[in-house]
Amino acid sequence: MKQQDEKPQSLVSSKRSTVPGSNEDLADIAAVDFDTPDSAAVNPGANVNNQADFPAGSKQRTAPWWYSQFNLMFATFGLLAVAALLFVMLVPSPEINEQAIRQAAQVNTELEISDSETPWVQSQRAETRSDSQSILQNLLTNKKKLENKGVLVWAPERYQQALDMAAQGDEFYKQQNFESAIAAYQSSSDKMESLYQFLPNLIATQLAEGEAAIRAGKASLAEQKFNAVMKLDSGNLAASLGLNRAMKLNEVLALIRGADGDESDFLKSGNIEDLLASEQKLEEAKAIDGLFKLTNQSLQRVHLAIVDKRFNLAMTDAYQALFAYQYGAARKAFAEALRIKPGDSSAASALQQSLAADKTTSMKSLLANARAFEKSEEWASAKSNYQTVLQRDSSQVGAKLGVIRSGARQQLDEQIRLVLGDTLAFSRDQKNNQASSLLADARAIKTKGTLLSQQIAQLETALALADRSVKISLLSDNFTDVSLQRTGSRAIKFGSFVKKNLSLKPGRYVVTGVRLGYRDVRTQIELHVQGEAAQSFTIVCDEPLRTSAVISSDRG
Repeated sequence: MKQQDEKPQSLVSSKRSTVPGSNEDLADIAAVDFDTPDSAAVNPGANVNNQADFPAGSKQRTAPWWYSQFNLMFATFGLLAVAALLFVMLVPSPEINEQAIRQAAQVNTELEISDSETPWVQSQRAETRSDSQSILQNLLTNKKKLENKGVLVWAPERYQQALDMAAQGDEFYKQQNFESAIAAYQSSSDKMESLYQFLPNLIATQLAEGEAAIRAGKASLAEQKFNAVMKLDSGNLAASLGLNRAMKLNEVLALIRGADGDESDFLKSGNIEDLLASEQKLEEAKAIDGLFKLTNQSLQRVHLAIVDKRFNLAMTDAYQALFAYQYGAARKAFAEALRIKPGDSSAASALQQSLAADKTTSMKSLLANARAFEKSEEWASAKSNYQTVLQRDSSQVGAKLGVIRSGARQQLDEQIRLVLGDTLAFSRDQKNNQASSLLADARAIKTKGTLLSQQIAQLETALALADRSVKISLLSDNFTDVSLQRTGSRAIKFGSFVKKNLSLKPGRYVVTGVRLGYRDVRTQIELHVQGEAAQSFTIVCDEPLRTSAVISSDRG
């Protein structure tokens, strides 16, 4: 009976175990998984370990592995281990993260500082920007002034260097590098300021070339040179006067050509009216330009020709009257000749002859005339009257003393007139000594007339000026070999140069220029004391020699 009772229970148990998901099944599993002593007491006939419950030859059925809590826990820990391994392999190391954090923090800090500068830095940058703008304004002012003065003509390379430096300053300014911009702008400004140092020499050269063009009769070139100076220095007085002269030069040259034509007519006809017409034209030219050297030279030549013509006419009239026994008219004509040429020996001798031939002239009147001539310092006429008296009566002591006295004064007067006619010769020792000796003789005379007093003053002035130095500037092209020679002395060779400043005594000099392949030039200059300003002279060999062309034309 007990076996029959236990068998149904086993069936029941087996049947319960065949119903998956039931509570009894879970209990069986739990009993199997967790076999404790208490479970046998509760259900002693349900021991799953009892092999008697399963038929012989049948296999024991096992539950899936995930039904076991232990297996689930083991799988969970395995997954966690794999996840930990992947985390270690994929996540960066703490050191790398710290370095990245530090770099990011540094970048953020720099951005923070650049975006929000301190007030001190901002004020410094503002001041630097203001300084650069101030220098730039001065630079632009100098740029405009230099361009107005034609700097692109006389200093293009140096000016371009200054502009390049200013452009570099602009680049620095755009980059907010104001300190470098200031340095570049200042350097450009200094370069432009230095260009002004070239202006004095450039102005002096242009003025000298303008004066040379006027002397050569080149009005257009002279205007060009003086206009260039006016562009450099609008208030230059010498350039203004030179430009005025250049604009009137053609009119002056036309008058001089007309005067030369009248002078040529005189040489053909001998009529003094032609000389007077020439003189009038030259006086008009001098009134227009009193500094034009050619006018003064022509006028001096015409004046001498007129004097000679008038003197010859007076002498001709005097001799005609003398031969016609018209002694009064002859004396008058001879006196006129002496007035035209004071001290002329031929006129004085002829006057003496006329007085001696006039028997009607009394001794008393002859002596009175002689004393009158002495008073007016007409020493040749006085001497002639005294000699006439002695011819009539050789015992006249007063006439003898008068001849000696008037003769000495006539000689002194002639010598003073001679040396005063060429004061430039005083630079030579011989002429200077001669003038000094004449001055001493003139001062020693007790009774000095008006004429002698004037001659003494002229001698003193001329001797004083002869000791003063004259400043000159010789201008050349740096290719011409230049030499300078004073009359009566050896030549001084200077070689080639652009400009040479000299200090010389007044006098006549010859400047010579020599250059291989070019025609030699030779210029005679006269140095007078004319204030403190330097006189400029240009000496340049600029006419090429065409030897081959000349030879071929000669052979042809």
